[in-house]
Amino acid sequence: MPFSNKSTILFDLSHNEMLNLSENEFSEFSNLLENLSFKIILNEKSEINKDLLEKINILVIGNPINEFFSNNEIENIINYVRTGGSILLISEYGADFLQKSNLNDISGNFFNILFEDNIIKKKNQSNENCSSIISINTFPNHEITNQLREIIIGGSCSLLLKKGATPLLELDTSAWVEKYDDSTKEWYKEEKKSQFLLSACSKFGRGKVVALGDIDILTNDVNIGIKQMDNKKFLTNIINWLIKPSEKSDVIYWTLNRIGTLETQIKNINIKIDNIIETITILEKRISNIADILSVDQK
Repeated sequence: MPFSNKSTILFDLSHNEMLNLSENEFSEFSNLLENLSFKIILNEKSEINKDLLEKINILVIGNPINEFFSNNEIENIINYVRTGGSILLISEYGADFLQKSNLNDISGNFFNILFEDNIIKKKNQSNENCSSIISINTFPNHEITNQLREIIIGGSCSLLLKKGATPLLELDTSAWVEKYDDSTKEWYKEEKKSQFLLSACSKFGRGKVVALGDIDILTNDVNIGIKQMDNKKFLTNIINWLIKPSEKSDVIYWTLNRIGTLETQIKNINIKIDNIIETITILEKRISNIADILSVDQK
């Protein structure tokens, strides 16, 4: 159960998100949140601003389409998470490239989780050639994956993680990814990729982040939706992890890492400045030598 009697979860719809709880295909997920005692708010028109975020416990951005987040909105979201808010970010196959959005400006630039512009596929019993409907039955040790036996995912993009992000759903090397070629309007197999992540989480300041590469798991779809296998348990674990306050030790660890990163950046800047000064000094000497030679020639 959530860690407060009546927590508030906000679903943004102002960027044409696919995840809209007013639509029947998400009724089971809406029922899940009501059973977990959440107050649900839909933001259909307002820009994501500070006043809006101050009233909520979890922000959900469920696959924006043909809409971009402004710099002000991104700054507000980042500050919201840093000061203790939680966010669930969801994309789809093709990610920002096909969805025509800039979700990665939030997740990749700040939370160390990048949605990649592809689709994950794997052979299965029903289709030996390939399928984007994927079964996952091995999980890392994490609160979100606790007591899971099998998850069904369909039409997911892969995730690329930077330092500090934690994998939640991962496939073995029997999977592969395909990317869309806009010039030929066809999908092609990408040979280079060796890691196949579908979901991940991270901590940012006092807040938390979960990213999903597929939105179908939240739908009522009979093949890949919330009722399939342990999908509902997985979603419940996500919500409960997001609503649980971060441990003080985690916040301290994050802060120290940020300080260390800043120190490294400052050191690198100082090195570049020293190199520039050295280059300028060399140029000044050469100019001085040229001036001396010209002066001698003129005499």
